[in-house]
Amino acid sequence: MKHLFAALTALALTAACSNAAETPEAATAIVAAHEPAAAPVAAPEGESRPTEYALTGQKLPSFTAPRAGGGTFDSAALNQWTVIAVWGAWCGDSRTDGPYTAALNRAVEQDPDLDFISIHVPAAPGSEYRDKPFGNFGSLEAYFESAGYTLPVVLDTEGSVRETLKINWTPSYLLVSPDGIVRSFQTDLSVDKDQPVKTYIKNVAETRKAVRDLPASEPSGAE
Repeated sequence: MKHLFAALTALALTAACSNAAETPEAATAIVAAHEPAAAPVAAPEGESRPTEYALTGQKLPSFTAPRAGGGTFDSAALNQWTVIAVWGAWCGDSRTDGPYTAALNRAVEQDPDLDFISIHVPAAPGSEYRDKPFGNFGSLEAYFESAGYTLPVVLDTEGSVRETLKINWTPSYLLVSPDGIVRSFQTDLSVDKDQPVKTYIKNVAETRKAVRDLPASEPSGAE
């Protein structure tokens, strides 16, 4: 099954996963036991991964969406530091990042003051996968079975959450503080040539400390 997944990944890698066409200290020690070896990925020709995000430093927009497996996710319920991973099974970059995303989820699970949620989004209009939200896998369950891991997933079935959050590239990772402010943004973890998950967790810890150290007159989002 792992060989099948590898083959599917190589054959089905999309040309781009951009949607541009559509108008704490302790945390540094929290690293997955077996972080995947880094596999740097070049951005698709003609595409440039964003390094800035329109909502950084702003309040995360409110949204609700169904959870995979049942129930409804409401962003208003976020009340502590949270990592939000935005991805799509149709997206080659997201599939490449998948093992790192899963490792990040496992790392976050070890920190009681940090949450993780992933949002599965559809491809942008005009994409060959617009009507195949899970790519050639057909379903989220089939994708996870092939990938050999699972994630807590919020389903953006129509792309409205992606639009609300102004996401123009998948995968994207947002760090939101307890006061609902988007504190950091980055794209593909797999681009890191060393230890992507460890580096991300370290950056989370540094961001949390920086927010705690903000002057009292500034919104801190402190725990």
